Formats: sequence, C-alpha cells, structure tokens
Amino acid sequence: MTASATTIERFCTDDVPSSERLASWNRLLSELHREHVVVAPKPGVVFRRVMLRRSYGDVAITWVESSAAMVKVQPWDAAAPDDTAVVVQDAGMTDSVVASKQLRLHAGTSTLNTPQPVTLVYGETTRSILLKLPTARLAARVGDPARLVGTLAGASDAALLTSFLRTILAGEAPAHEPGWDEAISDVVLDLIAITYRHRPAAPPPAAPASERWQRTVREFVEHHLTDPELGASMLARRLGVSPRYVQMVFAGMATTASGYIRERRLEHAAQLLAGGRHAITDVAYQVGFADLSYFYRSFRKRYGISPKRYAAR
Repeated sequence: MTASATTIERFCTDDVPSSERLASWNRLLSELHREHVVVAPKPGVVFRRVMLRRSYGDVAITWVESSAAMVKVQPWDAAAPDDTAVVVQDAGMTDSVVASKQLRLHAGTSTLNTPQPVTLVYGETTRSILLKLPTARLAARVGDPARLVGTLAGASDAALLTSFLRTILAGEAPAHEPGWDEAISDVVLDLIAITYRHRPAAPPPAAPASERWQRTVREFVEHHLTDPELGASMLARRLGVSPRYVQMVFAGMATTASGYIRERRLEHAAQLLAGGRHAITDVAYQVGFADLSYFYRSFRKRYGISPKRYAAR
C-alpha cells in the first residue's frame, strides 16, 4: 500500500500480495474512511483499489477505482455527525441500497447520503468520486439534505459537478492563495445545489435540526463571546449558513442573535464584577463590548444599577 506526498494523497493495493489486499485495505479505511468496509470482493477476481484524496477546507474529495466488490457504509455520527456524503459515479456501475431504496448509478449520475447505513455493490470496473462536506453549508443551499437521501440525480443534472470534480482531481493544486480553499469549496457546494435544483427551497429548520442548531450557535457564542465582531453575520459566515437561517434559529429560542449575545456578555460581566476584583473598563472590553458607554447603559438596564455599584456590593 503506497501513499504519495504530493498535493493529492494516493493509495493503491498494487504493492500488496493479493491474499493480503483486502485486510490491508480495510486497515487503511479504518484510519481514513472508518465508516467504509469492503466485505466481499467478487469471487475469482483479484481485489484491486486505487484511491486519491484531496481536501479544500472542510470539503473532502476522494476518487476511488475498484474491482468488483461489496462495500458496507456504516453510520458516521461518532466521527462526523454534521457531514453529508455525495457520490458521483465516474465510470462503470454501482448498485446502492440506502434508506430502503435501491438505486443504480451509471456514469455521471449522483446520489446523496446523510449518516445512515448504505450497501454498495460495484460492477466489474468502477470509478467513483466521494464528497464529504458540512451539512450546514449544504443545507443553506438545498434545504434539509435528509430529504434528498435516496434521490438519483441524472447525468445531465450532475454534468457540471462531475466535470469540475474531474478537472480538480486531474491536475496539481495551484500555488496556495488566501481564500483559495474556501473558494473551491463554495464552487463545489454551489454545483451540488445546481445538481439538485429541482428540489424545493430550504424550509425553516425542523424540530430535531432546530434543537441541534440551537446547541451549535450557543456553543459558538460561548467560544467567541469576547470577539467584538460576534453577531449574526459572523455566525453565518463561520458556520456556513445564511444570516437569515441564523436568525431563524435564534427565533426558535425566543430571542435574536444580538439580544442573546448581549445577554450572555452582561451575565459574564456580572460574574467578573462580583467582589470588585476587576476594573470596570477591563471587564467591558474583556466580554466583548467595544463601546464603554453602551456597556454602562446595557448593564444598568439589565441589572437596575450601574456596573460600579454592582461591583461594590
């Protein structure tokens, strides 16, 4: 099993004895794609696999060429609960069973899967491209990706996506420039949205998704509370969703992004001021208030007394 040190990682079974290839490959998958397990190469066929991997920020692209085999894909919640997988058939044929639906992927077609079991049966010679990408960023473009599980996108619908993926896998990465990875990942996500454009626009978050997003935004706010730039725009940009989606999540918490952030900053300020050990100006800037007068007004409105009197109690 070999891997190159170029901009694209390359793995191949050719340098492994045929009797050891399956076990060797599954050991590799346990490190790189631990939800994938090759369970049954076709009888009488020498098992062979080649894999190329390249990542652009939080979007991972994997190209696989495989001899005939069956592969089981287990749920990947423990490893990456907020990822979605998109598969593009590059050549050959794959039979897929996902969400009790049977699909047959021919060259150029595409399908999508969220964390759940999948069975794949590869034809005689199969090449496929696997994308792993953040569900949040995809949801901002296509709505809830779970609605697309078991949907087969035809070759004409997926043509732009397939062509772009083949192009970036075929060549060396250009000299790295600021924002390059984010730009490429945005193009990939936009092309997936084009591929599934016949689906309805994103609805408001469903209850389970809303609860998950509420936890996500609360945790993000806690980790970035001292950043004066923290707000709906920053949350949207860093989480890969639209500002409107962020506001809908806070609306489900009966508040707004600015209201929630201000409340958490004031609560944190009150904790620091208790006992009079910290200077008021230092506390204001420490919790993310860039405007000292605004901090005084907000604190008095929230607690009924000035920060100075609160610290002196």
